[in-house]
Amino acid sequence: MVMLSAAMWGLSGVCGQFLFENYHPDPVWLIAVRQVSAGLLFLLYTMIKREPLFAIWQSGRQNIAEMFWFTLGLLGAQFLYYYTISVSNAPTSTILQYQAPVFVILWQAFVRRQMPEGRELLGVVLAMTGVFLISTHGNPSRLVISPVALVSGELSAIALCIYMIAPATILQQFPTMLIMGWGQLISSLFLLPFCNIFDSGMSVWTPVAAGAISFIILGGTIIPFTLFLAGVKIIGPTKASLISCFEPLATIVFTVLFLGTVLLPIDYAGMACIMVTVVMLAVKKKT
Repeated sequence: MVMLSAAMWGLSGVCGQFLFENYHPDPVWLIAVRQVSAGLLFLLYTMIKREPLFAIWQSGRQNIAEMFWFTLGLLGAQFLYYYTISVSNAPTSTILQYQAPVFVILWQAFVRRQMPEGRELLGVVLAMTGVFLISTHGNPSRLVISPVALVSGELSAIALCIYMIAPATILQQFPTMLIMGWGQLISSLFLLPFCNIFDSGMSVWTPVAAGAISFIILGGTIIPFTLFLAGVKIIGPTKASLISCFEPLATIVFTVLFLGTVLLPIDYAGMACIMVTVVMLAVKKKT
């Protein structure tokens, strides 16, 4: 279940690249539709489970503040992830965002007022090496991806870091589905003023395009999230976090097979550096 959820998350990014390459939707519109639809589905699921829908908003200022920061992190992570896909490709966007644990380490080092040590420091160096190889192919005098893609990819990792750190207290008090539902729904409200929800900007609508958008909404949110949580209950969070590292691999395989995206050996080397970092830090967390 965990591997299937990771594969579905990866495939949703590939669907995004497919849409951007062939139908040219407005990225803001695509994310707004995804967020509002996913938010309503998560909240509907919460209602079916008979959970109190407004409990978070009645639980005090600290929880509301955490919810606010969580929502901003979620908005940044989701929007910048798909925006980076629109200006590069799905594997690059996924791998750049997977640096989030490194930014968590840097934040913790800042809070503790001390440098990362040992495996954490090695992880930071490996991640920086991976980004260097992906963005320059080993030549520091030129970028092989656009500066916009590099900046938005790095910002998406920082946003995901905020998304991971912010809800420490509320996750212990409220159902994850409830938090995700409100986070998705409220984050869409930030995007709606910047797009026309009734105008996708797509060059043409086809059943294939509609299917890709539907998969991004369902296969990229509520279905894999439900599968992931069910898997966590069976095998535990540590094993689940390691298995979920299958997502970038799935993204690479699907992109190369279905969209014909060409990645060079040095791209794979850079991606491997970042993936080794993620796995290494996850194993450290277990010990």
